[in-house]
Amino acid sequence: MIVWFLLSYKLWNRGVAVDLIEKFLRRQQTLMPTRYAYSELIAITRHFREKLGQGGFGSVFKGELLGDRFVAVKMLSKKLIQIAVSAVSAKMKITDGSS
Repeated sequence: MIVWFLLSYKLWNRGVAVDLIEKFLRRQQTLMPTRYAYSELIAITRHFREKLGQGGFGSVFKGELLGDRFVAVKMLSKKLIQIAVSAVSAKMKITDGSS
């Protein structure tokens, strides 16, 4: 009887944790990433004024969405963009059968 109670409590507790996470994600509306135009990013970051850091892929800037929600915006480096464009172009050539 005690084993059954402990197992049922453990399963119930696991379900509650998943429900709480799902509710949190729905409230935050972060199930899908949002794409922004460059002009919107300029407004969100106030012309990329406050730099938070620099990484191997680019710089990170502080931004603010409507409703006083702060975000980090990563601006990819030109080198990384060139590598990505080259990779996509190469894949397109392979897919098209072009040489």
